[in-house]
Amino acid sequence: MAAVNVSSEKNMGMWGAILGLVGGFIPYVGSVLSLVGFILMLLALKGISDAVNDERPFKNYLYGVIFAVGGLIIFVALLVGTFALVPDEWHPSESAGMGLVILFFVLFVALIIGAAYFEKRAWLAMYEITGTKEFRDAATWTWWGALTAIVFIGLLLLLVARVFVIIAFNNMPGEIGEETGQTPTEEFAVW
Repeated sequence: MAAVNVSSEKNMGMWGAILGLVGGFIPYVGSVLSLVGFILMLLALKGISDAVNDERPFKNYLYGVIFAVGGLIIFVALLVGTFALVPDEWHPSESAGMGLVILFFVLFVALIIGAAYFEKRAWLAMYEITGTKEFRDAATWTWWGALTAIVFIGLLLLLVARVFVIIAFNNMPGEIGEETGQTPTEEFAVW
């Protein structure tokens, strides 16, 4: 395979990752920034996937987002449906209310883990394609962050993973392919 120029996709991915991260901390316009960042990230991964004829990064990232959004919709529907169907005169006992809280929390963590699985696969594919080790680190931090999200420390690890994605796009070569020698040779294990 000849070397292909992906410098514009590299910049789109980096800015998409930055906007996605920053958007989570800005009130009101943050959701718009996150949406723009998400679109830039998808365009970058689609461009790289098309350039190297490997759909894994784009498809896995898209599947992860679809899983997260679909799961979030199901979660909200269950939450609203649970309280909308309850008659006004019925007052749940303390244990029933606590059971619902635990059920919804477990569902939320399961959705994070499911979305992180696909995102991890996307970053590992980017590592294989570009040879940029920060993509592998992002995959590892994403996976461990999702697995430990139940104890809330995982949310901090997911934040670290987002920073690694920004660094990875920044360090990614502008041209990728066999001629640039960017194929990773070391063996690694990601849980």
